Amino acid sequence: MPRNRMMISEYRSYELPPDFPLLVLDGESWKISPARSANLHFHNCVEIGLCREGCGKISANRQEYTCHAGDVTFIAPQVHHTTWSDPDSISLWSYLFLDAEKLIVMNDLPLAFRDLVTSGFLTFQLQSAPWASALVSEIIREMQEKEPGYRDCVRGMLMTLFSRILRFYQPSREMPATFTALMPALSWIQEHYAAEFTMEDLADRCHLSPTHFRRLFRSQLGTTPLDYLHQVRISASCGLLLNTKDSVASIAGQVGYESLSCFNRHFLRVMGMVPSRWRKAEGGQPRPSVITFTGWYRAETTEEILRRASAGDS
Repeated sequence: MPRNRMMISEYRSYELPPDFPLLVLDGESWKISPARSANLHFHNCVEIGLCREGCGKISANRQEYTCHAGDVTFIAPQVHHTTWSDPDSISLWSYLFLDAEKLIVMNDLPLAFRDLVTSGFLTFQLQSAPWASALVSEIIREMQEKEPGYRDCVRGMLMTLFSRILRFYQPSREMPATFTALMPALSWIQEHYAAEFTMEDLADRCHLSPTHFRRLFRSQLGTTPLDYLHQVRISASCGLLLNTKDSVASIAGQVGYESLSCFNRHFLRVMGMVPSRWRKAEGGQPRPSVITFTGWYRAETTEEILRRASAGDS
């Protein structure tokens, strides 16, 4: 009897601006493939999606939901999900990625807030909840135009948005232990990737033995803890290469590499070229902090998904 194929979840990490941790992804490049990815993914921050055009589906918590233009999705970091379009109506999306606990300032926060921003998942249809689409659209506009006082406006709208979302949220504690067990390590790597620590230190944070930690990490993320650490470091270095004039050697040290040769070697493996050449090829123009490199942040094309699915079936 053939064994069920193991589902691997990809951890997609977004480097949010430290002074105002909210990132907007918008534009024609965010059209979603009609081919469903073989992998689920989850993030290091809250994702709020707005379906701009077309029709698609999202799979989360072992259920599928249909989304149309004007619908909004709220996805917490621990929710494993994937999105794909209707072949006859390709969907176009805009996204907010944010650290809700740093942006939302409320008096007497309800107890459900922490659960919501950790493991909540909700969808809001335009017909029954037009306020969700209106608020998310206005937040995106404010973040793009950056008129005087835009941050105060955005904070106010986020407070309104989250207050309304909490009216519909029913906390659930049925998160799979295999997913949540790794979160302390993932959070630590995200915040301290440039520091020196061992894989044993990460295992301790998850209250797991080093052997079990490595096995669980690979089974859930499809990579080793050390390779994942290098992915995070290289991602951070890309942001510095694009948005600062710091030397390559200085950036290597800032993201945790003791030698330039070590940095060059790992950068080449992940990005396909050495840092200096990659920086020159990118033109040094300011870019969003979501870096595009194969297998992690770049949206898969339909051809890539179908090719990988076909290879898995053979």
